[in-house]
Amino acid sequence: MSKIIILGIGNQLMMDDVVGIYLVQELEKANFNPDVQYIVGESDVDYGLEKVEGASCVIVIDAVYLGKEVGEVTVMSLEELPKQQTLDISPHNLHLFQALYQRKDYQKGYLIGVEPQEITFHIGLSKNLNAEWDRILEKVRGIIKELVSKEY
Repeated sequence: MSKIIILGIGNQLMMDDVVGIYLVQELEKANFNPDVQYIVGESDVDYGLEKVEGASCVIVIDAVYLGKEVGEVTVMSLEELPKQQTLDISPHNLHLFQALYQRKDYQKGYLIGVEPQEITFHIGLSKNLNAEWDRILEKVRGIIKELVSKEY
């Protein structure tokens, strides 16, 4: 059986940066698959890397700046990330995504990115991201269902 880790990263004190954490917390409530584990990694990259050890597939959920509309959801294979011109799409990515990329031969990985409105000191999502919450949640739920089904 595959062991799949869904890792939500972000900083709860930095407005829309928290979106990965909020999504993992919400999605975990409806998880009935024992082979899928939801983990809140916050911004502790080393903790996140420790938790994904031994997983066959890692799905990272994070706020990412890709120049799209606020709330737009993008999926990328972690193998694709080094092809990006720079890796400054997320404040967490440098160490985490490079480490996951090093494991690409034996561990599949994906990034589900949500375009933030603003990342600044503030607790809670921005008005625009909050208004899109239900749509974002359902979109991410569908993406995870599709990615998990690929693993079986």
